Amino acid sequence: MGGARGRYRRLVAPVRAILATSALLAMSPGAPAAAQTPPAQTPFATAAASPAACELQIWPAATTHTTFQGWIRAGAVDGARRGVKGYPDLHANALDTAQQARLLGAIDWRRAFNDPSLVVVVHAAPTGSADDRSRTSRLVAEGSSPCYRELIITSSIVESEVFSKQSVRILALRKRFDGAGSAPANFSSMSESAILFSDQDKAAADASARMDAAVEAAFVVAVNKFAVMQSFH
Repeated sequence: MGGARGRYRRLVAPVRAILATSALLAMSPGAPAAAQTPPAQTPFATAAASPAACELQIWPAATTHTTFQGWIRAGAVDGARRGVKGYPDLHANALDTAQQARLLGAIDWRRAFNDPSLVVVVHAAPTGSADDRSRTSRLVAEGSSPCYRELIITSSIVESEVFSKQSVRILALRKRFDGAGSAPANFSSMSESAILFSDQDKAAADASARMDAAVEAAFVVAVNKFAVMQSFH
């Protein structure tokens, strides 16, 4: 009897190992499925909704701030904008509200959320809500889908430190409503991306335009990083 039980355990153990490995692979975020690649998303356009489609409403931040850490001067927020001597122009205007909305509209949110039928709406202005984090109601209640998401860029900052490269940091909030009348599941986090601006870019005749483009590209990378993070919460 004991011998038969031992043979049974030896046969079952490999099967359990295969099942466990398959589960880990299925949970891994590093294996995107090529078959799920959606068509390019038209900025600011809302896709035709099916009855079961999930909805994603997106809002930009009210402004983009700057911080600078130099050898002597440091700590002031928006120093160049306020005319503080010694603070460089960090091209925060490349991420004003209108530019943020344009960049958010160009992101492939259906791919980011792994949902080819996702209905996406990018708003041109901030939410206007006094406290989006504690709010329990939907900002767009009328006619919204039971499966409803909000993604809000609450803060956008261009940073520069003397000991490191410049970067764009965002603070974003995702609110997930699963069903009519449901309370939201909130996830908020910072996300950062380096601004890639080479010596060749600095020496170019159109250096200012190149810097604007580099700041915008870093913003998009930071937002995409947040999209990945929120998928685990």
